[in-house]
Amino acid sequence: MRAITALHLRKKLGQVLDEAAAGERILIERDHRPLAVLVPYEEGARLEESLRESPKERARRTLEALDALEALDRFRERMAREHPETLDRPDAVELLRLDRSRDEPGFDEELIRPPKRASPEKSTSGD
Repeated sequence: MRAITALHLRKKLGQVLDEAAAGERILIERDHRPLAVLVPYEEGARLEESLRESPKERARRTLEALDALEALDRFRERMAREHPETLDRPDAVELLRLDRSRDEPGFDEELIRPPKRASPEKSTSGD
């Protein structure tokens, strides 16, 4: 979350609103103290809706989210067992960072190449 001053907000309101509409969360400060947070409309609507929920409904949604996280962890563990050759390779986020840093001095192209797979051997018998 980016922090801006109230004065900056006043000077650049249109630009700041465009940034918030594009998905950025913006903390507005005065004298280094937080005053407000500007969020995209959809996020504010979800927050408003969640404030109207009953505690039971909120607890149910929280449990559903935790169940989904556990399922994701089980999937990750299964993929690690089934594809152990990928454990030493960078994940998608790291690959994006590496791709963006290609122009930097000392960049190692080998870091983003997929691992070489063994080619299937041809049968030498007279089959």
